Amino acid sequence: MNMRTLVIIIKNRKNKNENSGYEHEISEIKSLIKTYSPYSDFYEILLRIDSPNPSLYIGSGKVQDLKQIIIENKIVLAVLNITLNQTQQRNLREIWGIDVMDKTFLILEIFNQRAKSQEGKLQVELARLRYELSRISHKGISFDQQYGVKGIRGGSGERKIEYERRVLRDRISILNSKIETIKKTREIQRKKRKRIPLPIISIVGYTNAGKSTLLNSLSKKNDIYADNMLFSTLDPTSRRVMIKKGVFAIFTDTVGFINNLPTLLISAFSATLEEIKYSDLIIHLHDLTSDIEKNNIVVKKTLKELTADNIPLINVFNKMDAVKNINRFKVTFSNLNPVFISAREKIGFEDLFKTIDLELSKKWKERIIEISNNNFNLINEIKKDYFVIEERYYKEAAIIKVKVTDENYDKITDLIKTSPK
Repeated sequence: MNMRTLVIIIKNRKNKNENSGYEHEISEIKSLIKTYSPYSDFYEILLRIDSPNPSLYIGSGKVQDLKQIIIENKIVLAVLNITLNQTQQRNLREIWGIDVMDKTFLILEIFNQRAKSQEGKLQVELARLRYELSRISHKGISFDQQYGVKGIRGGSGERKIEYERRVLRDRISILNSKIETIKKTREIQRKKRKRIPLPIISIVGYTNAGKSTLLNSLSKKNDIYADNMLFSTLDPTSRRVMIKKGVFAIFTDTVGFINNLPTLLISAFSATLEEIKYSDLIIHLHDLTSDIEKNNIVVKKTLKELTADNIPLINVFNKMDAVKNINRFKVTFSNLNPVFISAREKIGFEDLFKTIDLELSKKWKERIIEISNNNFNLINEIKKDYFVIEERYYKEAAIIKVKVTDENYDKITDLIKTSPK
């Protein structure tokens, strides 16, 4: 049986900029609901208000009108595109007699469903607690209600709202410590990766662009959860992929971006998202079946917030098998030097690999190194720590071809110079 859902998009009547993009926003909210509960159908409504009502967000008259719609259409869930405080959410639930969610709460519920690893679960819990802390309001909560908490922190008795805040802050502090430990572990892992230096390529994009499907196809594996739903993966996954014969790179899938993703969610997932900052190259995966221009703005904004907007980036347009006139897109986005692929059908990968190799070659260069026969033992040492593409042995010396950064090339030449002749 389908879950009948009321989708409410609220716009500020006075703000002309807010009155555009309705179709994109309603489509995104509906996709989120479908991800949360696949068996959903919708009744949608656009409301324009002058300012939020402190206790309901929407005016009381409109709330009653919506109650009638809810009853007549047997609606069981209402989702609003704005952020409600605790009082507003509770009051709407009581008046309408159904579950009420705002966009952030809905995303958190999806995150909770999708989190698999310990790291993902910690980050989701941290985001949820920060969300709850931000919503605690003095309005609608009795200040006569007190908990008998004695001592320095509690005084003679803590008011309920003060007690709730303290409990949330204490748990947030514990989670922050645990996530900080994860960050330190990631730093150790990054240092280990540098010992066998391969280019790091992060796949970013709007949620549901096909990032996990692309990584599965590139690595010729199907062990990464990929679905046609928003936020199908939360945990970063890395794979070693051959770009061309003898040349490899580490590709990493990341959590999808979304319009107006709350700051508390970005900060909660900092341990995951900060991996992007250490990339040698970013693949921005666009979904040809979506609103490309709006989604592009969101991704660029998020990369800037992560201080990753200065990393080399290539624009890859996915799902070319799902659109009819691909030439129209090639012309429209020619300024982005686009690469067109189908991650699902593995179309366009040759062009993708050529573009990646060309971009990486600006930093990772092929170098020829000669090693005398007295130092052949160094070749195995170099192969342990650096990427050797080719080896040729002659009577007096060996010639090896490596693909390295300038920094790593200097390290190899210093190693050869300081070795016994």
